[in-house]
Amino acid sequence: MTGLFTPIELRISTPVGRDLMIVRNDRAIVGSSFVPRKKGREGKPTDALLAEALAQVRAYFAGRLRRFDLPLSFCGSEFQVDVWTAVASLSFGEFVSYADVARAIGRPLAHRGVAAAMAATPIDLFVPAHRVIGADGRVKGAAPRSVRLRLVEFELARRARPVRMPRFRSSARKSALGAQ
Repeated sequence: MTGLFTPIELRISTPVGRDLMIVRNDRAIVGSSFVPRKKGREGKPTDALLAEALAQVRAYFAGRLRRFDLPLSFCGSEFQVDVWTAVASLSFGEFVSYADVARAIGRPLAHRGVAAAMAATPIDLFVPAHRVIGADGRVKGAAPRSVRLRLVEFELARRARPVRMPRFRSSARKSALGAQ
């Protein structure tokens, strides 16, 4: 039997109008979510994993990080974990459709299940749900000033090349994403 471990949290200020709250256990990041901005200073890392998470989040928002490389621990169904793992492998500026993810995990008819899994993602930003879009190339289910839409806009504005979809074949159109 292993000992109990109290989760540790870190709050990071971001340029998308909300703070990112990261939660870790004794081995990995188990949760992260965008929360209302808090007055005062952002949290200071209390250990090596959170210090690395802070460094990677800062590098991402500075445009220097293409893919997060942090240990993540998912709690969900086998299907959800497959979806979240596939999406976590996407790099900065790589957008795919729900159907692309379904095909990538060997469940080609499960695009609605992929959408449901993405809506339930417990680890925001590190599992980049904002990179999964509709087959028509539009961001689905996001309010006009939502964090998800702000992250899409952030990546589109800073990508070095046209929208890339190297891992999955996508039907997403560049024009619908706002590419010139």
